[in-house]
Amino acid sequence: MTNSKLLFTQNINIETITLDSEKAFIVDEVYAILKDAYKSVKGGLHFKSYDDLLLNTAMWKVIYNDTTIVGVIIYKAKQGLKMVAMGLSSKLNKSSQHLLKQTLAHLFKLTFSYTWMELSEGAEKFILKHGGSKYILPNHLAKKLTKKEIVELCEDGIHYKRVINGVLKTKIIIGNPKIN
Repeated sequence: MTNSKLLFTQNINIETITLDSEKAFIVDEVYAILKDAYKSVKGGLHFKSYDDLLLNTAMWKVIYNDTTIVGVIIYKAKQGLKMVAMGLSSKLNKSSQHLLKQTLAHLFKLTFSYTWMELSEGAEKFILKHGGSKYILPNHLAKKLTKKEIVELCEDGIHYKRVINGVLKTKIIIGNPKIN
């Protein structure tokens, strides 16, 4: 692939992938998108290798422009389906990036009722802007859902703080997890 920016064509497809053999076929492209997407996120990408991404995820939603992967949403099987990473290709022009963000927003709106996610920073703003505010959960559920140490429950009743990859982050939970 060249360094020039990609333009969207009319052939946008979304594929849900759950089989490890199918994930293995595209893991290098998916990992490259995620690594690029998380390079400026405090705490970075949580998957340290291709194998980590393959072995510790349950479902991928992959967005194709013709045959090129341009976006991905990654889920783990954890208290239901937990969205754990998302990324867009950085090789898109501004117009195509805007259309891809609309596609992502649409996918999230379709899945809020049966998935959940912990968010912070730009991802929190994006999800709240696109319908996630209807699915905010109280912060007292954070320890039970994440099964991680929570440093602080914020006074707003929805945010909490926990350490991720050595970085203290303020998080929010959105969606519909399966609470045991």
